[in-house]
Amino acid sequence: MDTSSTHVVEETSYMRSGEEDEEEDEGGDEEDGEADGDEEDKKEEKVELAVQKQQSSPWAPWFFCRATKEVHYYVGQEIVITEGLDSYAGMIWPGALALCHYLDTHREQLSLVDKAVLEIGAGTGLVSIVAAFLGGWVTATDLPVVLNNLRVNLSRNTRGLCRHTPQVAALTWGYDLESTYPTSVYRYDYVLAADVVYCHDFLEELLFTMKHFCKPGTTLIWANKVRFESDLTFMENFKKAFHTNLLVEDGEMKIFMATCREEEGEGDVGLEDLLREEEEGKTEEAEAEDEDGDVDEDDDDDDGEKSKEALVEEQFVDEGKIKGNKNDNDVTGEPHMSEPERGDDKEETNKHESDEEMEEVMVLKDDDCKEDEKDKPDDSSSSTTPSKAEVTGQAYINQPAMPQGRTPGCISMSIGKDIYHFVGQDIVIHESIDSYGAVMWPGAVALCSFLDNNREMVNLQEKEVLELGAGTGLVTIVASLLGASVTATDLPEVLGNLRANVTRNTRGRCRHTPQVGALTWGYDLENTYPASVHHYDYVLAADVVYHHDFLEELLFTMKHFCKPGTTVIWANKVRFESDLTFTENFKKAFHTNLLLEDEAMKIFMATSRE
Repeated sequence: MDTSSTHVVEETSYMRSGEEDEEEDEGGDEEDGEADGDEEDKKEEKVELAVQKQQSSPWAPWFFCRATKEVHYYVGQEIVITEGLDSYAGMIWPGALALCHYLDTHREQLSLVDKAVLEIGAGTGLVSIVAAFLGGWVTATDLPVVLNNLRVNLSRNTRGLCRHTPQVAALTWGYDLESTYPTSVYRYDYVLAADVVYCHDFLEELLFTMKHFCKPGTTLIWANKVRFESDLTFMENFKKAFHTNLLVEDGEMKIFMATCREEEGEGDVGLEDLLREEEEGKTEEAEAEDEDGDVDEDDDDDDGEKSKEALVEEQFVDEGKIKGNKNDNDVTGEPHMSEPERGDDKEETNKHESDEEMEEVMVLKDDDCKEDEKDKPDDSSSSTTPSKAEVTGQAYINQPAMPQGRTPGCISMSIGKDIYHFVGQDIVIHESIDSYGAVMWPGAVALCSFLDNNREMVNLQEKEVLELGAGTGLVTIVASLLGASVTATDLPEVLGNLRANVTRNTRGRCRHTPQVGALTWGYDLENTYPASVHHYDYVLAADVVYHHDFLEELLFTMKHFCKPGTTVIWANKVRFESDLTFTENFKKAFHTNLLLEDEAMKIFMATSRE
């Protein structure tokens, strides 16, 4: 792999040098021979330096690019989403897949054509793209730091294909929205939100933001997977703040429709009121039938569900008739929204792999799935492992198939399962996008490649190895395949998926069976991990420094385990200023050596200063 990379660099440098020589020949008549010689020497030196710099990178990650790109099919369109693993907003969450499927399969009941649509917490932009394909005037909003990737995904997938060009805007949830988004100007028919409720400290601000935009005439649709107790608390507050209706419930996945509780016009009929009346009618009817004892309970339940679905569809149609009479000029929405000019020229912005290549990948993954089911350990059913419906984006309720014979959902590699190749072995990693520790980060891939390609420099055979923040377990698996006795540690809530991945990929392959244990970074480690008992030759850590509030505890934990005779190898991609601060503190705490630097990716080796 390194040889191939070097050859490309040398060929590129040669071509560049040849172009520069041609330019030099054209202008040679105007300069003297001595100047030509000096210029040529300088250019040769620059080429040599460039080649040396490129050759100094000893690693080339396998399967690196595929982990950040997904292909989805909705509204009869192929949607390519580029992810960024820098934050929560940089990945596709199951709520987005559920909401996209719902919007796509309920086009008649929930028409977005020419409606003003706002998405809050748009992330990668998948929901906004689908809403734009469905004819909406879409404004996708999120924090300023994630707008670039959001804007690129929207532009790449919708340019020249939608009735209205979707817009991207910064929106920070909070209480000063009237000054930045006055309700007299920014009014929307629909407000969409998918998986915006998770482990963060801004749930009150989020609810206030929802109420700010959800005025009379606005419908809020919120999809969410319940993960924490705080989700349930927010859900109760959500129900108190709005008139709500549960559209979809599939396990922990729920989709709500909500309207504001402020007084509405006499002509507006609330869907939740009709459903409540229907439920009351069913209850009275059921009580009367129970008294008679003539009706079977199962048949009664089936009939009740059918009547409820029919009522929902009827109400959606009625709402469409009411809103259809409204002049589009009444919906101001974003003032800079404009419909793109239509012409014969349509720019092709998405270039993907051929259909044959995609089919080969799907066959490989399907075959591997069958093998995994045979060897899957009992703990793989942990709550951190995504369900089948969550991984594939399949229907959350029974609906007809997509047009063109396609099933909506992810068909690419990075949701749920990736395949890597290290130490001569295929390694199948199942991801879970419930937390930072459940997705594959680039530092892990870089560290695995480094360990695999530098076995003489870092010999792990028969060594005791500890991994901090093991996440999905890829680094632990590679270290085990290299002959080490490995203990993988992380927070308790991610151990289920970690243990399943480690067991699946190392069973019968390794000299030593890797262990999995809970470890919370902190200052009481001498009680739980006394240094007199837990001594390691190597401590490995990959992308454990990111946007969190436990950097001091992490450094203390590294120092606790890094005693004389221990080597720390830490791989990290620099993303925030706090990363640089931690790096400086890391260098002060240890004797360090920079093993690899490739742009923002760095791998350090460190030993104790004691």
